[in-house]
Amino acid sequence: MTSELALALVPVFFSIGAGYIAGKAKNGAMPLSSINTMLIDYALPFALFLYTSKMQRASLADHLSLIVVLIGVMLVPYVGSLLMSRFVFRSDLAHAAVRAVTIGMPNFASVGLPLLRAVYGPDSDLSVAIAVTTAAVVMSPAALVLLERAQSSAKTADATAAQDGNGLLLKALRNTFVKPVVLAPLAGVVVSLAGWHLPVLLVKSLDIIGSTTAGLALFSTGLVLAAQPFRLDAQAWFGVLLSNVVQPLLAFALVGLLALPRSIAGQAVLLAAIPAGSFGILFGLPYGVKDTSAGTTLVASSVLSAVTLAVAIVVYAHP
Repeated sequence: MTSELALALVPVFFSIGAGYIAGKAKNGAMPLSSINTMLIDYALPFALFLYTSKMQRASLADHLSLIVVLIGVMLVPYVGSLLMSRFVFRSDLAHAAVRAVTIGMPNFASVGLPLLRAVYGPDSDLSVAIAVTTAAVVMSPAALVLLERAQSSAKTADATAAQDGNGLLLKALRNTFVKPVVLAPLAGVVVSLAGWHLPVLLVKSLDIIGSTTAGLALFSTGLVLAAQPFRLDAQAWFGVLLSNVVQPLLAFALVGLLALPRSIAGQAVLLAAIPAGSFGILFGLPYGVKDTSAGTTLVASSVLSAVTLAVAIVVYAHP
């Protein structure tokens, strides 16, 4: 078991560490924005499209319950963080939103693919694709609506901002569904359901860039971690508690309640044990929101996830 844990976790944390060291050594000079654009707009969408397009319709049906689990795993900590930030820590709406999405949206896009492949093999690619797509569809509007509302409230009266709530939701949904990382797996599902087979030349062409996803994503995660401020306080510890403890325990409860097959249940719990992601922080940057607590939570959650991921693998990886 020790050898299997090492094979699953060491390459992941080695790649993140390489990115972290590079980020610190270059003192912020690494082109993080360009690397993230390459990852989120090209490499990851290409990979997700290929994975979902090759899946059998029966496999897609078997994974529908996984979507329910993932939505619960993300929304419960998101709401918990948002309420605590607003009513206990007295944060403004924009900072609370960044913090809530950082906690509620695990780092599926970077850690999910190499980790689940190491534990469950290529059959887990569909679970990762579903996780990334579900996170993008659910959590992107959850972030953008609140950030837009906070920006509108700063410019107009609260009553006017409230009247614009439906417009903000539609805008957030529109912004979400035009993203390649959302469109690509949905297009792959259409191909799979239609029973179409992609031309070999197209598959090989997309795979050249798509195959860079795992390494690029983990290295990018290290760069993001290197750029974050670090100040452990009550808010950061609460975020780590939600991300590293509440989310996997919630997944454990939900897979039992829904009676998921053991292999899919294990993948769901392992996905939930993945540390906090950087999308909340990235969403906040165009709005001028930089949250130290979110950055600290991101770093601490990533480091401590070595424990929670190991526990999830030991509990569920084998019958």
